[in-house]
Amino acid sequence: MSKLFLLDGKPFNSDSWGPMIMALKYIGNNMREDVYDSLFQRGVKFQYPLTSLLLFDVPARLSGLSYEQLITMFNMISRICVFGTGLLTAHLLTQVTKRASGLPDQKTKTCNPVILYCLIMLLTLMFYPLIQSYLLGQIQTLLTFLTTLAILCWLQNRKIAVGVIVGFICLIKPQLGLLLIWAVIRKQWKMVIPAVVVGSVFVAVSIAMYGFALNFEYLSVLSYLSHHGESYYVNQSINGLMNRLTFNGANLEWDQKFPAYSAVVYYVTVISSLMLISFGLLTGFKNKKPHVIEFCIAILSTTMASPIAWEHHYAIVLPIFIVLSPFACYYYQNNKGALIVLGFGFLLISQYFEIAKAAANTPLNFLQSYLFFGACIVLYFLAAIAKKIAVNADRESTVITPSIPEFAVLTESV
Repeated sequence: MSKLFLLDGKPFNSDSWGPMIMALKYIGNNMREDVYDSLFQRGVKFQYPLTSLLLFDVPARLSGLSYEQLITMFNMISRICVFGTGLLTAHLLTQVTKRASGLPDQKTKTCNPVILYCLIMLLTLMFYPLIQSYLLGQIQTLLTFLTTLAILCWLQNRKIAVGVIVGFICLIKPQLGLLLIWAVIRKQWKMVIPAVVVGSVFVAVSIAMYGFALNFEYLSVLSYLSHHGESYYVNQSINGLMNRLTFNGANLEWDQKFPAYSAVVYYVTVISSLMLISFGLLTGFKNKKPHVIEFCIAILSTTMASPIAWEHHYAIVLPIFIVLSPFACYYYQNNKGALIVLGFGFLLISQYFEIAKAAANTPLNFLQSYLFFGACIVLYFLAAIAKKIAVNADRESTVITPSIPEFAVLTESV
């Protein structure tokens, strides 16, 4: 498919930029009215917190650039982020083999660095969720770049940088604030404090510019979204799966309206979300030095737990899979079947399968959730490998070494 490649040119849509600009224009004319409900009634699904509007509003006020000029600028930034994500992902792979615990020491180079970077870049440009994110004009392209950078910084033990990055991400997607709870449980204060500072500063600016009431109206929006979700097949979550299975809402066509409330869909969504969030927060919670694999588990499970998880949200699987790959090859080197399953899971995420639409109006429409199922496979292997790393670490810590006096006696006897 030609649209999988970045050479097609500029984005064909303003999936994020359009609703943001409409929200800014509406707030400018109707400061005291609820921007979310008013835009929803007009068929505009603006679903970001008002802190996200600072990306457009502040540059517009400081530079005098029009919103159309800013869209052009952000499209260029998004293009840079695609290539940046590829470069960071390639660097991440080289760093994993050098820094990550749980792998044997790499005494020799296994691949020419130039070839490695070229292969990872090619994989990046063929990774459907990321390229689709760019082509849609989605802010997720920038968030994917930042997430990749956060994983790299975590691996390099730069926790303050991770906190700053997560703080910025939460300005757009507050749901990922669950990563801070994950960090608090593990007492990772070097990550938590910078994230809270960054978030607090920008929330304060947003309140000063748009008012307290408008900002916190977003909480009611989150509640509404959790009660309805999205039935459109691009929503790769339990909520989307359940809405489609019960034929509740539009499947193949984007609908400006949300699907009707369904108690079955809602409670299954809530239960599954709580399970995924708990899994992400509690896996390895006793570990005083959280492994990069555990950090990836928290990121992926939080993404999957959202009632609305679009295809492009899974672009974050690219760096996660690259981190996972060396561990999978090491721990499953004698189990080729497991590696095939993992590769199949990545394939389901990385490519678009048009044929799945044929099942839309049948009981087999669960097949449209192939991307979500692929993410489940990746999450399973992340958890399995995290457990193997923890077991090996426990074994190494229980190895009895001679005390200094005992060692002296042994050397004297020799």
